[in-house]
Amino acid sequence: MAKEQVSSILRALQILECFMDSGTEWTLKALVDRLDLPTTTVFRQISTLVERQYLEQDPIRKSYRVGPRLYLLSSAILGRSDIRSMAHPELERLSEVVQETVNLSVMLDYDIFYLDKVETHRSVVCNTQVGGRAPAYATSGGKAMLAAQPEEYVDKYCEWMKDQTPMTESTLTSPEQLREELVKARLYGYAMDNGEIEQGLICIGAAIYDMTGRVRAAVSIAGPNYRMKSDETFIIDEVKKSAERISALLGYRR
Repeated sequence: MAKEQVSSILRALQILECFMDSGTEWTLKALVDRLDLPTTTVFRQISTLVERQYLEQDPIRKSYRVGPRLYLLSSAILGRSDIRSMAHPELERLSEVVQETVNLSVMLDYDIFYLDKVETHRSVVCNTQVGGRAPAYATSGGKAMLAAQPEEYVDKYCEWMKDQTPMTESTLTSPEQLREELVKARLYGYAMDNGEIEQGLICIGAAIYDMTGRVRAAVSIAGPNYRMKSDETFIIDEVKKSAERISALLGYRR
């Protein structure tokens, strides 16, 4: 493949990666500034992506957002995810037992990516979305997965974390705080998010491992603090059991 074609593909991928956060819209100028590419280059790439329906343009605001073909592609990929299909029955069972929202997430760069979700029928629910992302350091599933990473990985993550803006007044703000949370996660087998993403919402998560002993994902339970606190011991036990069951399906043996 010609070098020019490869460069064109890379630029198109760079543009699409800007839309990875759920609900994100970009103007042409914002994309040009973000990617530091010529306006004509970005416009040409966007025009092709819009024509192919990977992106679409808002007719009033003139901003761009994810198009139907990209949603279709992501749905097809999610539907074929081995870990998602294996874990889903256990997620349903867990949600039924604890009567709260259950999420399945994986690490993606510095964030967690929500791979699956089983919603509770009770009032006050978690606002996470399948396909959405959140900073790993502010989530129970993210902390559970970070706790299983090598020290050099955690060091790099902590350097990145220093420049991040807190999402609530409870969000961790220093690498030292995060390291303390990771020590607890390794010691007790679970991690907690106490209103760090959304005030008043508590999440409790545990890591999932594959047959090689590598962390693959995390399962977490989310609910309002008044419900989660009253059943905290029970919820911790149940999320750890579910993580162990899903890990066993992936071939993990202690």
